[in-house]
Amino acid sequence: MPRSRSLVASLAISVALVGGCSSSSGDTTSSTLLRIGLSAESGALDPHAFTGNFLLLDAIYEPLVTYGKDGRLEPGLAESWTVAESGKQVTFDLRDGVRFTDGTPLDADAVKWNFDRWVGNKRFSFFRASQVVSAVEAPDPDTVRLTLSEPYEPLLQELSIVRPVRLLSPKSTTPDGTFQNPVGTGAWKLVSNSATGAVLERNGDYWGEKPRLERLELTVIPDSQARVDALANGEVDLIGGPYLAPITPVEAKSLDGRDDVTLFTGDPDVAIMLGFNPAGPAGDRAVRQAVGNAIDTAAMAKALFLDYAKPARRVFPPGVPDSGTDLPGGVDQAAANAVLDAAGYLRDGESRVKDGKPLSLRLLVPATPAEGQLDPRTMAAAIADALKKVGIGVEIVPVDAAAYYDERAEGRYDITFFETLGAPYDPSSSIVSLFTDEARAPLWTTPAIEDLVDKALFAADPAARAAAYQNLYDAVAADAGFVPLVYRPRMWAARDGVHGFSVPPSDVDLELTRVTVR
Repeated sequence: MPRSRSLVASLAISVALVGGCSSSSGDTTSSTLLRIGLSAESGALDPHAFTGNFLLLDAIYEPLVTYGKDGRLEPGLAESWTVAESGKQVTFDLRDGVRFTDGTPLDADAVKWNFDRWVGNKRFSFFRASQVVSAVEAPDPDTVRLTLSEPYEPLLQELSIVRPVRLLSPKSTTPDGTFQNPVGTGAWKLVSNSATGAVLERNGDYWGEKPRLERLELTVIPDSQARVDALANGEVDLIGGPYLAPITPVEAKSLDGRDDVTLFTGDPDVAIMLGFNPAGPAGDRAVRQAVGNAIDTAAMAKALFLDYAKPARRVFPPGVPDSGTDLPGGVDQAAANAVLDAAGYLRDGESRVKDGKPLSLRLLVPATPAEGQLDPRTMAAAIADALKKVGIGVEIVPVDAAAYYDERAEGRYDITFFETLGAPYDPSSSIVSLFTDEARAPLWTTPAIEDLVDKALFAADPAARAAAYQNLYDAVAADAGFVPLVYRPRMWAARDGVHGFSVPPSDVDLELTRVTVR
């Protein structure tokens, strides 16, 4: 019997400059303030809920384990950890002398209080760690011990995600546990948060390397082009990141040509894919295979993403751990035509017909794009045009963004778009959300595929894990169960007075420790 699995699936604030100092040369001024554009309000910054902006949560709260460059797991609030030989117990040695910004000590009891808020809670079943931890103990103030129901290798990486594993001060809730104040141990603490922006100030008692900056002002600018204009006009210093202030490829191209702005691009960690509903015409493997053969993803990356995106050949971008090797495929219209002919879908003018029915697919898309992201209707039109060339009709169905995920979960599509979750959630959380029937709207799932998901999640060692993941990818590819489209670009932009910034390890990180502004 297969093991149980989890379901995966910041007014314009007028604040005087709080500090400044002359540089050593005496001819420039260094500011202690960084002004950041924000696409939407930050929400309630409760690390144990689903409403707060990822990057502000990352600035305020910290985990036991951090996700570093190239996916390396590094000490966070835990100075070290030991995994028992059985794989069913993990013991963490906490850093000494760390306190929440309200003065509460970060000790084992505080960690246990936090874990008890999400361990075993079905609200957090999107990541397996919430279900596999069977006990949380605090044998002494510096030690936290987790007992697992079974060995689970992705545990440490899943403990590096933002919500719900980041640590909140136990004194920041009401007696019944209701969240009140955003109080963490991080390098930044919240001054104010409203519909029009947020202000953070440096945590002067931070245990680690303290930021050079003293204050962050985040101003909500909902319109993507208006954010770009604000950067170009010197009204903000930094924009970018899909969860902070996204930049479209067209905007990136315009910024890249400026002498007073630096565009930063990072290796992608999210893949955009086309998925199929097996209950409709796409239940025929021949149709799925033809769709994959008909789409020129290299041309799509160039024309729609202006070469900032790269054509995808895997479930995950190559930089994601255990992403495997490139899958077979690629554009081949002759092969698409041949497979449809062989399956009995015969040409009737520009379309194809089988058993008296025209071959047409319903392509479900959100009616409006996520702020700063490429309009999905543009990508849909490119796909429709490619499929038309091999005789497959496409009805593009834009629906209200609020209803889109409901319609997808209800199967009211033949083809639609999917994305992986990105670091640090991948690959373990995404394979559950994409390839198991416990997901609200999986990409592709069969009993055999689900068994392979289990094998990947519970592999005993790195070599076995890599092999199990590759077996999963190969099986989905053999089913023609999805079409990898592009790896989504990661882009940030800063005005020329910003120094020390680099693209963070993941899109949920706000890494500004060594940033300075002149």
